[in-house]
Amino acid sequence: MAFSPASINNPERWHQFAELDPELVQMMKEVKPRFVQDHQIANLPDTRARWHAIWVEDKNEALKEAEDEVSEEEIFIPARDGSKLRALLYRPSRVPEGGSPLVIMLHGGGFCLGNAEMEAPSCIGATRAYGCISLSLEYRLSPEVKFPVAYEDCWDALVWASKNTFVLRADLSKGFVFGGSSAGAHIAIPLTHRARDEGLTPPLTGTYLSVPPSLVPQALTDKYRNLYRSREALSNGLALTSKATSMYDIATEPDFTSPLWSPLLWLTGHANLPPTFFQICGADMLRDEALIYERELRLQNSVKTRVIVYAGMPHIFWYNYPAHPTSRRFVLDAVRGLGWLLGNES
Repeated sequence: MAFSPASINNPERWHQFAELDPELVQMMKEVKPRFVQDHQIANLPDTRARWHAIWVEDKNEALKEAEDEVSEEEIFIPARDGSKLRALLYRPSRVPEGGSPLVIMLHGGGFCLGNAEMEAPSCIGATRAYGCISLSLEYRLSPEVKFPVAYEDCWDALVWASKNTFVLRADLSKGFVFGGSSAGAHIAIPLTHRARDEGLTPPLTGTYLSVPPSLVPQALTDKYRNLYRSREALSNGLALTSKATSMYDIATEPDFTSPLWSPLLWLTGHANLPPTFFQICGADMLRDEALIYERELRLQNSVKTRVIVYAGMPHIFWYNYPAHPTSRRFVLDAVRGLGWLLGNES
């Protein structure tokens, strides 16, 4: 079940979103999740290889469904230290009259896993529906690199995109949307603030956030303590657990006091940010911080938001159980959300 912003304004009800969906419970008895890991850093290379193959298959299927409507190109974007960041670039076969806006998406994976193929289906769907240019971006992973390299990589790529519209064939005056899922959203939130603070030109016009972290327990303040319950209540839940986040923290070695790591505490506040679209899972340990951040934007800073809460669904359920009806709806909602951010919901 999806909830409107009006129905989520009472935080005392948020815990009700966690009751697992009965159809998902039955499916879990019959179908194994597609993505399982042992939370051992030493085994990350093997896990990456196994998961990469699944994400490539998903991307290929989405591209096949788009047939001749969307083209794909692999590109490499320079980072500040000379490294090259892999990205998948999607262009429409028919360019809209007036030009194509740009969408940049960042994958999840706890800063340790993931690739450009993860967000490719959403990029392909948006390009197919709205004629935008879409870029699914990779950043360097931990433990090979440490915090804040992933943020620096994505900032470098964002600035590069703003200055290389001719290469991308995008018109950022038509729209410039930035976002991601899970760890990708964790990166996108502070970089959206940085883009505002440093005057990125052209400015971002929309932010997409799927299951976003915004405040880690180590930085929890009294202001949010009474609202911040899902981290503990769902710490042993499905897909994302406290054991998994502990492994990611060990691999990444973040600065827990940094506003990059807890952007809800961004020092210059949250005013004058672009419209933001949220997809939040009701049975996810990250649920409450996503809902808190949405409230901060909408109620405290008059930022336009749209939010969908998938009651009874755990973190990244659409990856693990793609046959579930809510997974299919999630993918459509993602594309429609990007359309709202682009000012095109047809």
